Amino acid sequence: MLKQLQQSLAQPRLIMTINTVNTDGTVTASTASNHTQRVIGSGSIGDHIYVQDGRVLGTAPDLPFYEMEV
Repeated sequence: MLKQLQQSLAQPRLIMTINTVNTDGTVTASTASNHTQRVIGSGSIGDHIYVQDGRVLGTAPDLPFYEMEV
């Protein structure tokens, strides 16, 4: 159980925008820096979502955000 918790904390949570809703239960979404990823989950085109470990966690608020690399 501790190992699962550590793995969950190690995976980054991304805010993405849905570009395409696929018929197989996945969506294609992109980050603000235009990195595209196909993830398991659902939503509507244009929705902002939280993504972690290849899965949609839920909807994200439609607020301005910035990505910075350190």
